[in-house]
Amino acid sequence: MAIIKMIENVKNFITGAWSLVKGLAVTLKNCFIPAITLQYPTQKQSMQERFRGLVDLHPEKCITCNQCIKICPTACLSLTYKEVDTSTSLGTSKKKIPETFKYNMELCCFCGLCQQVCPTSAIYMNKLYEIAVYDRDKLQINLLNPEKYIEWTDTTIK
Repeated sequence: MAIIKMIENVKNFITGAWSLVKGLAVTLKNCFIPAITLQYPTQKQSMQERFRGLVDLHPEKCITCNQCIKICPTACLSLTYKEVDTSTSLGTSKKKIPETFKYNMELCCFCGLCQQVCPTSAIYMNKLYEIAVYDRDKLQINLLNPEKYIEWTDTTIK
């Protein structure tokens, strides 16, 4: 009986020692691999090409066709425009110029349909993914404002 107990203790010792060696092997292997951790507030991961962030606009390309507004399933976009007379060699014509282009981030489902339907590629989905705010009024954005997303592009720690 004592011999069986001693053999069982030796087996347990060998099993424990072997598991310790395997654990140390994993630890040593990972000691020499470079770290992949980012220092988050100051370093941010770049998004993939197909990532859909916030809606953004190239105002100079917009022809106010309203297709993005018509296709939006959540009605998070609204556009007002003014008509301006332009004279050409053929005569005068009216051109639509966007006056306000509102985007409600609170309603947006980030589907990207507005980007797909835009004939001039004026509207696109940017790569911003940090969009937390304390005030709901900041979720209403005028896309014609050149500094619309300056709050979220600043990488300094607040």
